[in-house]
Amino acid sequence: MSDTGRLAAAEQRRERILAQLSARGRLSVAEISQRCGVSEVTARKDLDALEAQGMLIRVHGGAVLTGRGQIEQFFAAREHEGLEAKRRIAQAAAALIRSGQRLFLDASTTAFQIARLIKEHQELTVVTNGLYTALELAPCQGITVIVAGGVVRHRSSSLVGGLNSDMIQRLRVDIGFFGARGVTAADGLTETDLGEAQLKHQMVRASQVVVGVADSSKFGQVHLHSFALPHEIDRVISDAAAPEEIVAALREREIVVELV
Repeated sequence: MSDTGRLAAAEQRRERILAQLSARGRLSVAEISQRCGVSEVTARKDLDALEAQGMLIRVHGGAVLTGRGQIEQFFAAREHEGLEAKRRIAQAAAALIRSGQRLFLDASTTAFQIARLIKEHQELTVVTNGLYTALELAPCQGITVIVAGGVVRHRSSSLVGGLNSDMIQRLRVDIGFFGARGVTAADGLTETDLGEAQLKHQMVRASQVVVGVADSSKFGQVHLHSFALPHEIDRVISDAAAPEEIVAALREREIVVELV
């Protein structure tokens, strides 16, 4: 295997380790070795690498997640969490889109699912800070893709930073679609990372219509940075398991809530 192939395999394996740790809270070196089909020496090296990134803490015989690791996994790992709900949400979101419009799609995994559904549209302009989303839409002849420049944020495969804000402040977009780590009627849409939240806030301010796209697991969670306050949100699309009391509270604030 080439050096590039080995690096890709290690990255995928570490994504699996984080996903399993997120589900179980703790893993032993022996369990990682067995589940990933590698030696215990390799498993230890993976844990050392993830600990150096601040994603977990090494303990006797294995590892546990840090708070950061619990809330922020690799994009590829998060993409498959609640995938069916994300696809239904994406279908409802895509139904709002008309050819000729200008859109924001953030770097969320749900926005990525929206991108997969709109590739046949004509004369769309899509502005995104999501690397996966940009690559998904790049081959589409009818879609102009604008990538908001900045610093690559590895965990979310996104671009964040001051370069984004300067450009986005001058854009005028028809609809913005935003994933969120938390959704409440009091705090609106919240994020864990300051850079990500600042960029999304700029996108929200430049959008004529703001649509939150988040599965029900995000409802009731509040994270450090609010990027869209309730009065800035026009619609929230989620799955049918969204808590009734939060849905009712959002509707009381005149936010359209669509459950799919």
